[in-house]
Amino acid sequence: MRIIILSQTFYARYPRTAFPEILDKDNRPYFYLTVKIENHSFAIPLRHHIAHPYAFMTIGDAGLDFTKAVIIDDPSDISSTTAWIDTNEWKILKRNENKIFYEFRKYVRQFKRALANPVNPRNRRILQYSSLQYFNLD
Repeated sequence: MRIIILSQTFYARYPRTAFPEILDKDNRPYFYLTVKIENHSFAIPLRHHIAHPYAFMTIGDAGLDFTKAVIIDDPSDISSTTAWIDTNEWKILKRNENKIFYEFRKYVRQFKRALANPVNPRNRRILQYSSLQYFNLD
């Protein structure tokens, strides 16, 4: 587990105009899962004001937003800039690393099931707001 910041190379490859569900705050910290899911590594952003169930909550309404996760298979997508987060939030993430992994893996499976039946209203909503829609999960 690492806390990272996405590189300018990543943002150049996925510009906001073409990929609106990918968060584009330059210094946003991401929780980087080095354990592979579906043969990919993922970065899950830390956010505030999360108001949906597809997240791992840390403090108040803040936490890891699974819907805005991105795939990081190229090391150049990770910035060399050091990412900083609140010490208490770090302790919560570290203590729950396995739980986060399993909950996120469950979300990825749910996303893939939604891809198989996109006309279902619930699935359409999951697909519409997820940044995973821009990546190949095979």
